[in-house]
Amino acid sequence: MVERAATGDAPGLPLRIPWSLGSGTILLGLNSSVIAVALVPMVASFGGGDAATATAWIVSSLYIAAAIGSPTAGRVADLFGPRRVYLTGLALILIASLAGPFITSSAWMIADRVVLGLGAAAQFPAAMAIIRRTADQAKARPSGAIGVIALCGQTTAALGPTVGGVVVLLWGWPGIFWINLPLVALCATLVLVFVPADERRPASTAAETLRMLDPTGMLLMIGSLVAAMTALLSVDTDPLLALVAGAAAVPLGILFVWRERRARHPFVDVRLLVRYPQFGATCVRALTTFVSFYVIFYGLPQWLQATRELDPATTGLMMLPVFAIGALSTVGATRLSRHWQPRTLLAIGTSAMVVAGTLLAMLGSASTPLWQLVIVGALLGVPNGFNNLGNQLLLHHAVPASAAGASTGIYRTAQYVGAALAAVVVAHLLDTGDELGGIREIGATIAAIGALLLLLTLTHLIRHRRDGGTT
Repeated sequence: MVERAATGDAPGLPLRIPWSLGSGTILLGLNSSVIAVALVPMVASFGGGDAATATAWIVSSLYIAAAIGSPTAGRVADLFGPRRVYLTGLALILIASLAGPFITSSAWMIADRVVLGLGAAAQFPAAMAIIRRTADQAKARPSGAIGVIALCGQTTAALGPTVGGVVVLLWGWPGIFWINLPLVALCATLVLVFVPADERRPASTAAETLRMLDPTGMLLMIGSLVAAMTALLSVDTDPLLALVAGAAAVPLGILFVWRERRARHPFVDVRLLVRYPQFGATCVRALTTFVSFYVIFYGLPQWLQATRELDPATTGLMMLPVFAIGALSTVGATRLSRHWQPRTLLAIGTSAMVVAGTLLAMLGSASTPLWQLVIVGALLGVPNGFNNLGNQLLLHHAVPASAAGASTGIYRTAQYVGAALAAVVVAHLLDTGDELGGIREIGATIAAIGALLLLLTLTHLIRHRRDGGTT
């Protein structure tokens, strides 16, 4: 890559900066997955209603909020400074974590998860903007710092079910909120001490700030996402509602794109997706990858509890290999990124998706020995590091520094939409009335997604090698 040649011999950023920032980026990944083993007892404690629908909305609400919060945080970081935005997000997480343990209904839990998602969504775009700014100022190589953020943000998502299993065993489902409190305190301290303060910026009025955030675009995006989720979740239980919601989602989505293409300060600058084709392709790939990513982390724990009748602690331990191999694959991918192209990393990650998904489809059953599921879980962890780092490196080189915050926000939005869609996939595939519980369908879905992404990646690599390209 051209930019790699320019920065390949440059020093990396001081590790205290990415590790300080990474201590906060773990919060979204942790909170998105730690709930996986707490969902069954949590929804049971609320009582009444459709448990499957309530579970899907509790999961999806965080991602819908994050899909809104991420581009907002990216835009506000460009306006007011990423460090300020980072710390504001921590404050929202603190509020949601203090309220969560005392909630007694699904509706209020969904609302609390919205606040949590808005706060947790701020960390990643703010952290990436800080790294981009600091690396440019110091003429340093950013890949190592990006690898740290990838390690903290994604492998902790895999660790979440393991942590959640222990926490639920000790303190019940409210414990998944209590564990945020010391993490928020630690992160705030590290960022205040080690991350350089933002430059002073001209003060903006409330009206100017509101115009810059594009509330019309924000409302259209919320409406289209909620309508689409309602349609997808209601297909089996209420076809009429699904039809009405789907009919609303399409025009709302079209209006959203129309508005954002013409807005002076768009909430989501969809023009970047067209102006920088590699950026658009990376966002689509991230969305698809994260469907598979979260199908694993929500589907597998629920299947282990509902079909294999494992308790939360044992379920958490069964998910530990996903975390361990995910962490190792991120470290390995970071080292390989110094010499290998990002798409080579993607080829490795998507190949692992095909293999692991196929094995899960072949071996998953109510009588499969647990040691075999441990091996499959380990293989399911391999794609985490390679796919995520490969996508983030392509993102870094796809847009100029002036659009770093906005582009990262859009990228994270694509990931969150993929995660929300994963909740829909899990809700439809898991079947507690079936002997196998739907695990083979989940494995086949992961393998199919991996095969599609691998085909596209290999096609790109072959074409560019033939043409003498370097990306």
